Amino acid sequence: MAQLGLPFLAHRLRRAAETFRDGYGEWLPEAGVVAPARGLSTMLLLDEKGPSGVVEIAARIRFSHPLVIRLGRDLEAAGLVAIANDAADGRKRVLSLTSQGKADVKRIRAACARIARAFDELSAEIGVDLMDVIARLEGAEVRSPFSDRLRRAARWPDHDVRVAKTITRPSKRKRQCRW
Repeated sequence: MAQLGLPFLAHRLRRAAETFRDGYGEWLPEAGVVAPARGLSTMLLLDEKGPSGVVEIAARIRFSHPLVIRLGRDLEAAGLVAIANDAADGRKRVLSLTSQGKADVKRIRAACARIARAFDELSAEIGVDLMDVIARLEGAEVRSPFSDRLRRAARWPDHDVRVAKTITRPSKRKRQCRW
């Protein structure tokens, strides 16, 4: 697929993300984690912030509102979260960890340390700190959305864009298990 070029970059990035998520999904039960791979960030967020509304969760972890609703139902069915209507605003659905959910968060945090080691190994193998690259990519996208970059490139097709040829080495800093 590499020979197909830049139009397939988004597909390749999505596929890489799916490979990581599928790897988590396969391995997490071995680590004793009950929550599905997609639910880890929600579980960690609820542990750190306490009961939270669906809209707030969606905004914080950058999932769509419908996805958080489905995820909340899955976590509720697994006994990990309780979903209730907000006392002040009956339309608002609030998720909170159950005692089973709190126990699973402890297992998730232990699993995150092993996940970090696996990413560190992968980062060292490929010579790039993946978390650093993603953070820089997200920051660049906030500063200048890719659609704007495409419009600039279309206006100035011969414009000489200076691209840094630096390779980011894996970071030695300790990774935190966060949402």
